[in-house]
Amino acid sequence: MGCVYRRGKVWWIKFQGACGEPEYRATKAATKAEAKKLLQEKEVQVNRQELGLAPLALNPEGWTLAQLMQWWLDTYSVHMPAHKRNVGSVTCHIIDSDLAGRPIERLSKGDIETLLQSKQGGLAPQTINHVREFMVRAFNKASEADKWFGDNPAGLVKPRKVPDPHHDILTPEEVIPFFTALSPGERPIFAAAIFTGLRKSELCGLLKTDVDLAGRRIAVCRSYGRPWPKGRKKRIVRIATELVPFIGYALEALPGQWLFPDRKGRMHTPNWKPEKLLRTALRRAGIVTSFLHVCRRKGCGHEQEEKDKTQRLCPKCKMKLWPRAKSRPLRFHELRHTFGSVLIMSGANLVSVQKLLGHSNPKITAETYAHLAPDYLLAEVNLLRFGVDHLAPVAKTSQRLAGASTIRVTPELQSASDPAGEAGPPSLVPEGFPASEMAGCTGLEPVASGVTGRRYNQLN
Repeated sequence: MGCVYRRGKVWWIKFQGACGEPEYRATKAATKAEAKKLLQEKEVQVNRQELGLAPLALNPEGWTLAQLMQWWLDTYSVHMPAHKRNVGSVTCHIIDSDLAGRPIERLSKGDIETLLQSKQGGLAPQTINHVREFMVRAFNKASEADKWFGDNPAGLVKPRKVPDPHHDILTPEEVIPFFTALSPGERPIFAAAIFTGLRKSELCGLLKTDVDLAGRRIAVCRSYGRPWPKGRKKRIVRIATELVPFIGYALEALPGQWLFPDRKGRMHTPNWKPEKLLRTALRRAGIVTSFLHVCRRKGCGHEQEEKDKTQRLCPKCKMKLWPRAKSRPLRFHELRHTFGSVLIMSGANLVSVQKLLGHSNPKITAETYAHLAPDYLLAEVNLLRFGVDHLAPVAKTSQRLAGASTIRVTPELQSASDPAGEAGPPSLVPEGFPASEMAGCTGLEPVASGVTGRRYNQLN
């Protein structure tokens, strides 16, 4: 039989475990009644364990949080392409944290929430969600492997809200100046990125044997050196007409077996950063956001940001400032966004764009890649036409300058058959159309006889 007793300010419970040995547990009960309730719950759990309806221990391996995460890294993460990044993130944010040495059966969702809150000062919301997701995956895999029999405390913690990311794109008018600023040897891979929408890893993993130039097809089979692309689904993309000469040049002139190799004919690694080439070409093409005017006199260090590159003098030493263009912070991946967005703005079918981009759901394509430019939205709005623009009222310039608030209706709106001073409000109702059907459609009341008073005076 179990019992309840008190040591100092702490209530303890004593009960017989499933193995027949007495066990002692300190509780957080504030009263003896609460401690008895906890004892009853524990005895029910032991009874279920004796009947085989519950495991003998929630944490049979005796793991701490650090041991659980290390097991997940060594067993599951090691097969992932992002394993090195996973090791760094898990080690820095979880294994080196204050919770690392705590047994996982003593972890609560509040403990994990506190850990994530401590990261809010230095980490972005998306990164905090990654830390949470690492723990969720580790507990789930331990549960599948019968190494953990409790709930997933990390799964009970709500993820952080991530603001919608802003992705910049090259507009169709900027593509030719951008390509002109690139050197001839740099143009093929940038052309492939814009005309196929392939990711950097997929472009770097293309072999020359993957290209059927006569059939205008490219087989996307790899992501860098891995024998599968992102999503582990191989697909075929079509070669646009303007892309053909760039692919032809890459097949004939570039060395090695890779379609877009480095200078030595080897595959570009994940460490290759094409953003430097991209932004240098943008500056040469004049596609910039502003100019940083810098004083080059030794020891001065003055700089100021301006919208133009007009020559200016340093306010400190009166030397001429050197204007340095600041290009748009465009990333290489945003050429993929350019591909999807321009296709959609040009009227391409959303499902077709989804298949070209390799998405599993057209919703992803619409939400992530349909960056509709303002000019495109203006053209879409202009599709709404009723032919009523010539019926708009026009205010007299003299009245507007004098501060008059009344709007004069143009003579074209007034019926020529109405004698001056006798006609009611001008009618917008087509001939033969019931006036009652037009109520609220024109902004005026339906035409009726005997309309007088202030409303009549304002309209006339």
